[in-house]
Amino acid sequence: MQRTLAVFLAVAAILASGCRDKSGQAAGPPTLHVLCGSSMAMPARELGRRFESNHQVEVVFDLGGSETLLPKILMNAPADIFICHDPFEQKIKDAGRWAGSANVGVLQPVLLVRPGNPLNINSIADLARPGTKIGIGDPRYSTCGELFVKLLEDKHSREAVMRNVRLQGRTHAEIVNGMILGPLDAVVVWNFAALLYKGKVQLVPTADRYPEIKVTVVGLSQCPHPKMRDAFLAECRKDETRALFAHHGFAP
Repeated sequence: MQRTLAVFLAVAAILASGCRDKSGQAAGPPTLHVLCGSSMAMPARELGRRFESNHQVEVVFDLGGSETLLPKILMNAPADIFICHDPFEQKIKDAGRWAGSANVGVLQPVLLVRPGNPLNINSIADLARPGTKIGIGDPRYSTCGELFVKLLEDKHSREAVMRNVRLQGRTHAEIVNGMILGPLDAVVVWNFAALLYKGKVQLVPTADRYPEIKVTVVGLSQCPHPKMRDAFLAECRKDETRALFAHHGFAP
């Protein structure tokens, strides 16, 4: 009986040792590190939860502006995935850090006003009316703001509209809340904000056309877990992943 108990305890010890790391601590599931542009956080987190469930891994997100996350990659941060929008995938390729990608959605600037459109703003030209208070992305940091200013230049209306800009923010939340909670009359932000703040803002369709800005999931060559990285990219290439991002407003 004692010999049987001793054998049982020995086997149990061997099995337990297989579930611990080198420090003797119990090892958890493998971790996939994702650098994610803050604008894409909501669908990305939902995608991450689905991937965790299907692959028994932990997905850890590092959120920030794409322009602030890029330097981490260039400094060889131990990350597996970068979720970004144009032109950052090309920057990853130029730096030799690209290891596959999947296009999951589209971004484009849209014009939002207060519900009911009290100032009857129906076009970009209406933003030049005296006294109109506008919020946009800071074109020094925001691709959306940069595209909007370029559109104004093409329309020869930059000076007339920009004199009404009261806020140049770095995040969609800051800009939209400047209208919901603050004094702004209209904002130009990414299309997903129209759904994110549904009921608190009103979309004004315009005939203006901007370059297509792709939302892309990029695999990183310096990643610690290449097999897991490639599995995540495969998940992102599925139609259901594009549908997920479209559901959150990342579609034309």
